[in-house]
Amino acid sequence: MKRHITASAALLVFSLLLVSCTASQYECTDPLGCLEISPGSPVIIGAIVATSGEMNLIGTKSLQAVEKTLADKDELLGHPLHLEKYGTDCTEESARIAATEFATYPDLSAAIGPTCSVEDEVAFSIMSYAGIPLVGPVPDPMAASDLTSRILSAIEHVAVQTTNKILFIPRQALLDELGLSP
Repeated sequence: MKRHITASAALLVFSLLLVSCTASQYECTDPLGCLEISPGSPVIIGAIVATSGEMNLIGTKSLQAVEKTLADKDELLGHPLHLEKYGTDCTEESARIAATEFATYPDLSAAIGPTCSVEDEVAFSIMSYAGIPLVGPVPDPMAASDLTSRILSAIEHVAVQTTNKILFIPRQALLDELGLSP
């Protein structure tokens, strides 16, 4: 009888462990896939702003506003925040280079930018093709701060965090939340 109880208890513990391990799994069903962020890894936000040329003063101040907004927030859903920045000079070519570079970053959640209207179309089309939200334009520091907060809020709204602290950000859902879906 004692052996039967021990075997039953062992089976119960094994079953509970099996259920608890599979309960933390998440299956991404987003049509564009999910960005998966490991525990302790940062949520990466990008900024494409003019840091040279005629708009460098506005772009530099806008970049500082993004940095301050991220520093004030410090973390998102238990993950640190990290900023990747790319300076442009208000030309289509510099925006193309920046957006193409960002499109290759597999861990980039979203980006703000660009500063100048001549950069908008080329940067947006490249980032959209990569499935990475580009929220802009960024005409001044206040807009930069507001857009950064908007991205962070949207990520918080759509992200799924498993019990083992893996964060999943569904790409299409994020685009939808930011109003960037076609």
